[in-house]
Amino acid sequence: MPRLPIELCNQIIANLHDEPKSLASCALVCRAWVFVSQRDLFSTLYVHEKNITPILESLGSTPPRFAAYVQHLYFHVYGDLRANMTLRMSKEDRLPLLDRLLPHLSLFTNVKKLSLDGCRQFVDLQWNIEWTHIIAASFATLPKLSIMYFNFEALEHLVDLVASFHDLTHLVVDDIDVEEASHEYSNEDQEPYEGSQTPPPALENIYYSSGDRASGGGPFLRWFAANPGTFKTLHLILDAEAGDINPGVDLIAAAGDGLQNLTLSFDDQWQNWEGFELSANTDLRNLVFRRASDLSDSLPEIIESIASPLKFITMGFVEELEESLWPGLVAALSSIPSLKKITFHAGYAKTAEDWAKDFAEEHPEFAERGIAVFGMP
Repeated sequence: MPRLPIELCNQIIANLHDEPKSLASCALVCRAWVFVSQRDLFSTLYVHEKNITPILESLGSTPPRFAAYVQHLYFHVYGDLRANMTLRMSKEDRLPLLDRLLPHLSLFTNVKKLSLDGCRQFVDLQWNIEWTHIIAASFATLPKLSIMYFNFEALEHLVDLVASFHDLTHLVVDDIDVEEASHEYSNEDQEPYEGSQTPPPALENIYYSSGDRASGGGPFLRWFAANPGTFKTLHLILDAEAGDINPGVDLIAAAGDGLQNLTLSFDDQWQNWEGFELSANTDLRNLVFRRASDLSDSLPEIIESIASPLKFITMGFVEELEESLWPGLVAALSSIPSLKKITFHAGYAKTAEDWAKDFAEEHPEFAERGIAVFGMP
């Protein structure tokens, strides 16, 4: 029978990346299909208590071929507590699975992204500082790191972990708690970092979320603000209770003319961001306010502070804005000639079509530019 070109087979198999059972079947068809099927099947590997034993058995074989295919290693350090709510293990009985994999980390030679998930929503579990050096030595050229749902006893432990990856370009920090830096009143300034570590010099993209139960991350953000490097993208979900608002504002200002993309959310009953402006970010191209009402009456003023050729702006939950605010907001947007598209996410108060129609009637001159788009969340 005629054969399909191997390049075409590879493309077809690559399109099955979200279908692991199909990829596993393809790997059994013929030798020519084994590599590309297993490469995509194991490109992301989630490690948890249900599969750690067979993974360790496979890593002990010669050679452990699948390890070289893994590009994203997602490790549930203490197990996947979210998927195992029935396992009522105490904090003392919850042994870290990461300890079992540490001797084998050097076999994962092609990892581009490492995710460390502590599942702290269910059990307060701490980062072990002995892990830092071993992981950093195993992934010396790692470009992408995610740290999620962990307790850190001291700020320097978190800083040391991030600073250990010299080639890091992308960093995600979500819902971490730094016990030593926390305050009883977390909206106050917290204990700063006083060590000598500096952020990875190639770090360009930072995603930081305060989380639901975290505190003490403000000094971590100020560590970046004191060493701004070449930050191009900041995605900041900041909470006043966690003490992260003012440090986040400082980081945005420190990024200066290097910042190109900013996504921002303030959960702040004290309006600690007062005085926040974007005049320093002269190369800003893409701006997202996840909830436009976070900025209340200051929104037009903040838009007016933009001193860059902004191309795209997105605002969520615009139905929460006061009616009296819209004329000033539209006037501020009209003063940015470089805008190519502005997207309003309007919630469920009325359909996107009705929002667009009403907007065109109330602000015809701006609507005629054809750059305003209304969408649902």
